[in-house]
Amino acid sequence: MTVPEKPSASRKTIGRLSLYRRLLENLLTSGTTSIYSHQLGHLAGVSAAQVRRDLMTIGYSGSPNRGYQVDTCLASIESLLDGSEQQTVVLVGLGRLGQSLLAHFAGKRPHLRIAAGFDTDPSLVGTSVHGCPVHNVAEVEQVVRDTGARIAILAVPPQTGQVVAEALVRAGVRSFVDFTGIPLRVPDDVFVDHMDITSALESAAFFARQDQSPDTGGETVEASVEGEGGPVTYPILKTIDSLLAGANMRIRDLAQMIGALVVTAGDAEQRTVTKIYAGDRVSDLLNEASDKTLLITNLVNLQMVRMAELMEVPGICFVDGVTPSREIIDLANQNNTSIMISQPGVFETCGLIYQLLARDKREDKS
Repeated sequence: MTVPEKPSASRKTIGRLSLYRRLLENLLTSGTTSIYSHQLGHLAGVSAAQVRRDLMTIGYSGSPNRGYQVDTCLASIESLLDGSEQQTVVLVGLGRLGQSLLAHFAGKRPHLRIAAGFDTDPSLVGTSVHGCPVHNVAEVEQVVRDTGARIAILAVPPQTGQVVAEALVRAGVRSFVDFTGIPLRVPDDVFVDHMDITSALESAAFFARQDQSPDTGGETVEASVEGEGGPVTYPILKTIDSLLAGANMRIRDLAQMIGALVVTAGDAEQRTVTKIYAGDRVSDLLNEASDKTLLITNLVNLQMVRMAELMEVPGICFVDGVTPSREIIDLANQNNTSIMISQPGVFETCGLIYQLLARDKREDKS
């Protein structure tokens, strides 16, 4: 029996590579033959360093003079995302959403074939929708086994989602794209990508209100950040990023604003930050950080400074008033990395940054 290899890239990296793929397809169609990392990063909304790290995952490198060749870069991404063999997908739920999904993917991804659809509507069962045969949902286990499908799209009502998912897992499905809007209980080795449109719309509505009025009346906005023991909740990180994005905030000014002690100047006079990363997991830092990120951490060690250099992070804020060692300071000076020390902890430092940025924005509007 062949044991499948573990994924060589994180979930977030795969998501960005899929985005690069669509962008490169459009560029190729328009006649573009080469592109630099900063140009692709601008189109994708990420840093040039992030683009380079992601493409290193697939072993693809560009030329300093010409950047990346669009066609060969696209082919390398496709090789990773598509694999060498065609994969079979089934779709459960042929309502308006399910039929829209079939129409969208018809003929677009030859290596991903939606081979069967399932529904309970007698008027659909036995027909073909956008070239996909429709079966009764009662036949789902048998048809999945016959087709060898390991991927399923769930577009069924929430009340039936769990039962259908269990049947699909029994039949051999190992990856779900889930539109049910409920958490599916599946074995640990089964991948689930939840597409919760209601949650996405509610989040968009919430942050639209924050943009209109940063004063939350003393309440905190929560964002999930990965800590050493799993997800840890820190307040208002997303709102901080939205406030920083329009503030043109230099590292020196941010340190002065929160009363942090600047230990190494780096490029604090010139460099601006538009994002806060508050956490201590190196794997998440690799995915989240950019050359516009301030790292806030309670891990005062050389590894953080080395990671900052690798990710082109311009500044680190150590918390709890801990003074870094001479070795850390020397390395930061060598790398031109700004280091500041904040007396409060990670949670309180993020809250202080939010309060001051929100206050400044209110004053600007008044």
